[in-house]
Amino acid sequence: MPLKTSPLAPSILVLGLLTLGACAPSARGVPSGPTPVVVETESLGDGPEIEEEEVVVVERDLLGGVAYDLPVEANSWVEAELEYLVGQRSAVIGRWLERGDFYEDFVKGVLTTNGLPTDLYHLAMIESGFIPTARSRAGAMGMWQFMPATGRMEGLRVDNVVDERMDPVRSTYAAAQHLRMLHRHLRGDWALAAAAYNAGAGRITRGMQGYGATNFWDLAVMGDLADETKHYVPRLYAVTIIARDRNRFGFAERRAGADSFAYDSVHVDLATPLSVVAEVGGLATDDLVRLNPHLLQRTTPAGSYWVWVPVGTGASVQQAYMQSDFRRGQGYGSYTVRRGDNLGKLAEASGVSASHMREMNPKTNWEKLAVGHRLRLPATAVRTLQERPVQRDEVKIAATEKKGSTSVASSKARSGGASGSGKATEHTIKNGETLWSISRRYGLSVNELQKANKLAGSTIVPGRTLKIPGGAAAAAPAETVRAAADVSVQAAKKDAVSLVEHEVKTGETLWSIARVYSSSVSAIQGANRIGDGMIVPGQKLLIPR
Repeated sequence: MPLKTSPLAPSILVLGLLTLGACAPSARGVPSGPTPVVVETESLGDGPEIEEEEVVVVERDLLGGVAYDLPVEANSWVEAELEYLVGQRSAVIGRWLERGDFYEDFVKGVLTTNGLPTDLYHLAMIESGFIPTARSRAGAMGMWQFMPATGRMEGLRVDNVVDERMDPVRSTYAAAQHLRMLHRHLRGDWALAAAAYNAGAGRITRGMQGYGATNFWDLAVMGDLADETKHYVPRLYAVTIIARDRNRFGFAERRAGADSFAYDSVHVDLATPLSVVAEVGGLATDDLVRLNPHLLQRTTPAGSYWVWVPVGTGASVQQAYMQSDFRRGQGYGSYTVRRGDNLGKLAEASGVSASHMREMNPKTNWEKLAVGHRLRLPATAVRTLQERPVQRDEVKIAATEKKGSTSVASSKARSGGASGSGKATEHTIKNGETLWSISRRYGLSVNELQKANKLAGSTIVPGRTLKIPGGAAAAAPAETVRAAADVSVQAAKKDAVSLVEHEVKTGETLWSIARVYSSSVSAIQGANRIGDGMIVPGQKLLIPR
């Protein structure tokens, strides 16, 4: 059924102007806090009452002198919607217009690029009021109010890490793609395409076939469309009429020189916190959060991804990111301090300079480094430190940790270690254990454990059983201590047998070079007398093998 109509009286226009002046916000309607908050969509209400069963063409000039690129019609349904919005919802419309001013240039640019009418920009207004983080009760999300399935169909990622329906950039391109598909599917009729955006293409197609309708207005009168969809197209046209001729309806025009949504892009190739992008690029994290509200954990997903940064900063931030320790170190990790660790030893073993360690951990008391304290370090450095061989002083400490303990072997026996039988035993991996910690417990090297269990890397899973070579585990206490203490000495002797020359290439690190040659960072540092791990492209290194 059609809508109840009445003349658009001058008194209504005055009411709209007064209401706008009292309620309009003083600042642009973009997220102002550090974290964009998901909010419910701002409702316009049910709209005019539906009573009559016809759509009447109005005689007076409802459209004004504006040239629209959507087929906006001047009929009784549109007039009634216009009267309702200006008379009863002017405060809401005023906020939407002001927020829309911020996104207008960007959205219309995307629509033009896709060969679509720029007046479709107003569809986002009635969907979300131009709030990128708006959520409906039905679960639709973002400026264009995509349901999860529709968003994914148009190429948007929706999961617990990223919800690109809230990305103003990606969701706008997806909306343009979706609207173009609907327009093509519904025989080039924009009113039907808009109705399908609300109700779904299948619902509109079935309705047209079932009732013999050839256009939206016939379908709305004869068919079984929901009231929301019946209001949707006239509301889109009414909002378009208001936005294109604001002064006529008592709304302020867009301010000259007002800010517009704009962005640059930075490509990252591993999971990267926005705080890291801000740190390396000299930006405010809050600004990045506002530009990337779709990153639900303030971190990009693993692998390749584009991050939006303030316009004009893209090139400098990209260069800073590519050269950052974060990227060269394959991200950041957490290292737990062990007995015997100090700043000098950690710097020498990891290839990270002492000064940089201090910068990355400003609250750490390096003079009294506590066992169990967690340090933030490049991920590659964390792996290097976790897999380093047992040192002589560490073994001595381990052998005398408990008073009354006569041997490391007896401690192992009490804790479920090797029995001393000379045969291979088994160890069930516990939460928090690493190959390095297990190898230290049994007086082995990481390499020996890997060979015994045919492991290519250092990743292990709690609950899995590892084979512990019997010879090393069953050694007498004194022999066990000496064997463990001499691991690095024997490795150094083997390293001295063969040295190869390597010329450092751009982007390489001591850790990446050590991996290529199955060597270690400390061995390369020792062979080349470089204590802080500083290398430059073109430099020649001797690599122990």
